[in-house]
Amino acid sequence: MRQSNKKQVSQEDTSYSIIEVFKTNVMDGKQAEKIIRRLNVFFPKHKINFDLEDCDNILRVESVRGGIESQEIIKAVEHLNYTIEILE
Repeated sequence: MRQSNKKQVSQEDTSYSIIEVFKTNVMDGKQAEKIIRRLNVFFPKHKINFDLEDCDNILRVESVRGGIESQEIIKAVEHLNYTIEILE
């Protein structure tokens, strides 16, 4: 009997990422690290990083599973006295 070379696709193989991008007033790496640490407490499964070389001081949040609670992220960052808005 001959074996099939076809790969079965599981639900995990068809996952996708959701990315939300925010404009902030974060100016340096020390501030960015403080925010990332705080967000990781509330959103431990998200990938969170800054691009401070961009003119909009970008905060990027990626979720592999489920959605991104943008308003909760905004509240958490504003609580640390930084400005943040969804980049349109």
